Amino acid sequence: MKKKDAAVPEGGLTRRTVVQGAAWSLPVIAAAVATPIAAASLMCTAAISTTTATYSRLSATSAVFTWVNLFGDGKDFTLTLTAVHNGVSNMTINSTNNFVLDSATQGGEAQPSVRLSLDTADLRNIGGGERVTFSFALDGVPVSVDNLTYKIKDIDGVQAVDGLGGAERVYVSQGTGTYNSDWIRGQGIGTNAWRPFTGSPNPEVIPTSAAGNVNVTVPSVSAFDLTFVANNSGRALGERPNQNIWVGPFSFTAMNPACTA
Repeated sequence: MKKKDAAVPEGGLTRRTVVQGAAWSLPVIAAAVATPIAAASLMCTAAISTTTATYSRLSATSAVFTWVNLFGDGKDFTLTLTAVHNGVSNMTINSTNNFVLDSATQGGEAQPSVRLSLDTADLRNIGGGERVTFSFALDGVPVSVDNLTYKIKDIDGVQAVDGLGGAERVYVSQGTGTYNSDWIRGQGIGTNAWRPFTGSPNPEVIPTSAAGNVNVTVPSVSAFDLTFVANNSGRALGERPNQNIWVGPFSFTAMNPACTA
């Protein structure tokens, strides 16, 4: 004779029902604990330098540094460079050398730095050159970075007839700079650019010397401009060399916006 199941009070649970319910609940618990583990794998900050980035020179006026998947979320971090002609036509952008990433010794060190190069069109003392915009972004969206530092190297040149210093002049939209005052003067602004001192020991700085460098710091920034101009009227009439400075490497702290959202 078939044995009957034991009676179950109304509204109660059988042992089989409890076991089935427990089996269904296990995947839900597993999914719940997986989410914090995945989130914890993302980086929130990264102290990085352009020495670890991939560099692409797209043209004489366009280039980009890229850090692939910087925070572990599949998004690339970029520093984009865009140059436009600044001022008047006595200087033009050198199509061969501008934005070349150069690791040769300049400014007393052999570190990969972006070359900015201008051609002398004529010897008028009127400050033509280029303005370079540096922009930081994560997955194409502008972001700010902290503690940005970089060097502007080899600011030199024959003294210009304006009596304010050597040919090469540099100023920035953000940041402050320190330098060797025996060689360099100025505040890095449009009306008082960093430039070779009128009493500098020599008109040119040799590549193994840091005498023509400016060390720039910016507390926080998402984009900034660096303007490089040259006044060549102090040179002999038949001497029209191109003018060059080197910029970099760039070091900074990048932040993942996902960690503060």
